[in-house]
Amino acid sequence: MSEKRSFRESVREAGGLYGWVNGRMWKVLGPPPLGPYNEEPLPPAAQSGCPICGHAMSEHIVDRTTGPRTQLHCPKAPAA
Repeated sequence: MSEKRSFRESVREAGGLYGWVNGRMWKVLGPPPLGPYNEEPLPPAAQSGCPICGHAMSEHIVDRTTGPRTQLHCPKAPAA
C-alpha cells in the first residue's frame, strides 16, 4: 500500500499553493473558455462607421504626419 503524502508535500510538488489549487480545479472545470462564441464577428474597420460623422472609415483621411498625435479628417458632407 502506498504511503499517503502530507498536504505540505503535495503543495511543494505542485509548485506552490496556487499550482496545487489550479491542478485540483483543472480536473473539475477543465480548460477556460476562449473567445466570444455566441457573438457575430466584427466588421472590417474600413466598413465600420465613423463615431463622429457616421461615414465609412474608408472615406476618411488619417494624418499621421503631425508628430505624436494622429488626426482623423472626416468627409465634408454629414451623413444622413
